[in-house]
Amino acid sequence: MRTHTALRTLAVALFTGATLTVTATGTFAAAAPPTYAEGHGGGGPVRGTVVSRTAVDVRAAPTTHSAVVHRLAPGSRDRIACMVRGQSVNGNPYWYWFTGARGWVSAAFVGRS
Repeated sequence: MRTHTALRTLAVALFTGATLTVTATGTFAAAAPPTYAEGHGGGGPVRGTVVSRTAVDVRAAPTTHSAVVHRLAPGSRDRIACMVRGQSVNGNPYWYWFTGARGWVSAAFVGRS
């Protein structure tokens, strides 16, 4: 099944909480995901460490139904660029964008520093 670019853009925006604008030609333009600001004002980069005992999947969107784009071993560290609400995992609805892995990781498996 072939998916149109506009539908993919809309789906990603809905999953990530980004906003959409409609251009004059009627196409969608997705805004960047919201920036991470919770409790870290100018104190340097926020890092996340995988605290799971097993490898964690990095996803294309903040849901367990999206494609796996990478896997991270326990203890892996990466820079967190932003946090969004997504599918709840183990009671935690937040997901982090890992810049190095270029994907979303459930906050249920991440410790911040």
